[in-house]
Amino acid sequence: MIVVVNEQQVEIDEQTTVAALLQSLGFPDRGVAVALDCAVLPRSDWATTLSEGNRLEVVTAVQGG
Repeated sequence: MIVVVNEQQVEIDEQTTVAALLQSLGFPDRGVAVALDCAVLPRSDWATTLSEGNRLEVVTAVQGG
């Protein structure tokens, strides 16, 4: 099935969770915020199984000045 991550289509298995998808795409373990279908998704809900057509926006914190 297909989900969209940061405007890019990604093919995933039916049982893929948000956490598993982030790991497979190489996002870091810390400093990451996720919105699922335009709603902020707390880290405690990253075990949520994704569905066909879900849209995720993933942002990472950047340090600097």
